[in-house]
Amino acid sequence: MPQWQGGNNPAYFLGAQLLNWLAPNTNDVQEEVPVSLKEKGLEVEKGIFARRALLKQLHDATAVIKKHSPDRIIVFGGDCGVELAPISYLNDKYDGDVAILWVDAHPDVNSPEHFENQHAHVLGNLLGIGDEEFVSAVPRLVNPNNILYVGLNDRQPSEKKVMEQFNLSVVPPEELIEDSSAVLNWLEEAKPSKVFIHFDLDVLDFTEFRSVLFANPSAYEKMKAELPKGSSMETIIRVLQDVAKAHDIVGLGITEHFPWDAYALKNMLQRLPLIGDINKEDTPSFNWIF
Repeated sequence: MPQWQGGNNPAYFLGAQLLNWLAPNTNDVQEEVPVSLKEKGLEVEKGIFARRALLKQLHDATAVIKKHSPDRIIVFGGDCGVELAPISYLNDKYDGDVAILWVDAHPDVNSPEHFENQHAHVLGNLLGIGDEEFVSAVPRLVNPNNILYVGLNDRQPSEKKVMEQFNLSVVPPEELIEDSSAVLNWLEEAKPSKVFIHFDLDVLDFTEFRSVLFANPSAYEKMKAELPKGSSMETIIRVLQDVAKAHDIVGLGITEHFPWDAYALKNMLQRLPLIGDINKEDTPSFNWIF
């Protein structure tokens, strides 16, 4: 689901396509939720950028899932908003007995009055807060006791308030370095029958993995000095493998792949003689949004 409007960054479209291309081959059913790259006409509505387009894509994703009624789902995004439909479906399918590991640098429980990009609202929507139409697409709200943040290292005051309201659990990056026990112990206490893993690539240390929003080339050194350190790729791999050994994983979503170099190269090729795209109205502009 190459959705980009939730983060207002067209690079997420390319990021999703590259994830799909890089992923191991499979004989499982594959579907692509249609997402337009056109930027013209998108505006902030009820505090949310591209709200109408995002709602349509949410309903399209829900329809694709219901068409197949799968037991397990893998999602390649796109911004974090791509997780709303699959988590809603699986949480309902398994009667609310699904633990959600939110492997992410951010809480994603913001709301329109504080932030207009919907990708920062998605977990809030699953808890029942935020825009009423997004919330109404969730047939069974997620139990806050079934949510664990893994690797969280950044949060806004508005998000802290929501986290405190729902008493959401957190395992910070430093508790993941030596072993996976903090995550496994939480799961042992929660005793879910199923697990969904939301994996936002921005949880990774962006000095090691640079295809994330933080690694903006125009501000890289500044961000490196100011932002807290994320988790290593090997750490996250080990944690998720350890979880898979002990629990039934029914969903994996990989989001926020922001391939700076590939996107810059794509933009350059569009502007070269002979091979360039002459229909500039349908070509996304290259804005380094941060």
